[in-house]
Amino acid sequence: MAERNLVNTEAVSLDFGKGLILDSLSLGINAGDKIGIVGRNGGGKSTLLRVLSQQLAPDSGRVSVVGGCSIGVLDQMDKLPAHETIGSYLFGDTPSFEWASNPKARMVLEGLLHSADEAALTRELAPLSGGEKRRVALTKLLLSPIDVLFLDEPTNHLDVEAVAWLAHHLKSLRDLALVVVTHDRWFLDEVTTDTWEVVSGKVERYEGGY
Repeated sequence: MAERNLVNTEAVSLDFGKGLILDSLSLGINAGDKIGIVGRNGGGKSTLLRVLSQQLAPDSGRVSVVGGCSIGVLDQMDKLPAHETIGSYLFGDTPSFEWASNPKARMVLEGLLHSADEAALTRELAPLSGGEKRRVALTKLLLSPIDVLFLDEPTNHLDVEAVAWLAHHLKSLRDLALVVVTHDRWFLDEVTTDTWEVVSGKVERYEGGY
């Protein structure tokens, strides 16, 4: 069966005024890919992720996403609505009995928030710590129907149990295309099957984890 292509870059370049961060990159992401982006600090890892996810427009070249493809992004600047509760942000107006009886929803809640108790979801988002907000943002993504998931340092603020759960869960989503930037080498080895190393604006591609 032919691989289903979801995201492509064609000759993408980006310069922040101190030399090329990305230099004429042509890359593709297929359904089921599990890609880890590595490289030195400040070398363009997060920039590449933002360009691939269309959060940042390149100076030249093109990023294209196949029609109907849904994208989810966890970046390092989580912006959550201040006047909602955890529950309303995650589930909107869905009655609690519907999500509470959904095994997938309960599994994700317990894996990342350590509780599927309705009372725990009545907390407001505004006073949550940065780490708690990040967990909630990641939970929202994993509860959503997504084809390509971009994660920038997803294990920050997660305890050991949550990191292990996240790795297992992402591996189980065989059709999900995943692109992740992280300094957690164990997580990269556990989850990714391909490595993209950003070096001097270019990308060196390798099979296997870190």
